Amino acid sequence: MKGGFGCPFFYSFRSTSEFFKMNRESIPIIILFLFITGFVKAQSSISAQAFAEVIEALAASEEEPLNFGRFTTGSSGGAIIISPDGLRSVRGTVTTAGGMHSPARFVVTGSPGASFTISLPGEETVLVHRQTGNTMQVNGWISDPPSGDAARLTDGSRVVSIGATLNVGSMEENPVGMYTGTFELTFAYN
Repeated sequence: MKGGFGCPFFYSFRSTSEFFKMNRESIPIIILFLFITGFVKAQSSISAQAFAEVIEALAASEEEPLNFGRFTTGSSGGAIIISPDGLRSVRGTVTTAGGMHSPARFVVTGSPGASFTISLPGEETVLVHRQTGNTMQVNGWISDPPSGDAARLTDGSRVVSIGATLNVGSMEENPVGMYTGTFELTFAYN
């Protein structure tokens, strides 16, 4: 039987079942042909560019240490708070006694215009009495610019100030003398 347009696929059939009976071998070929031509038309290729820029490493230098200054503990102690802008306040029976006090100050340098974040100490820092080994705890860390916010390296540098709270015990717990300790900060590019 010859189909329409000279093609064996275009037959005139009375029913659909008659079509399937006569063209069982042709149906997989037709489906495969439609499947392949559909994929060929759905593909497209393009060449794209990729870029990378190496910038200078982020660095920090300590310009000024965190200094709670001179004070007396009073009968039951309390706390000394240094803000990032250098203000000092006290709680409890602690009394300030003059002398220098300051927030810690760091200069962070890196790629001009880049942004970075500050991670403050996650734990209390301990200040230890040089002769007796008695301790005071430092916590309540605060920074300017604020920790967690993106700070920008204007002209490739930025000053960061760090304040904290020093918890002071009584005179028996914290005798007269010098207390020292260290703390760790992390500065990272965003």
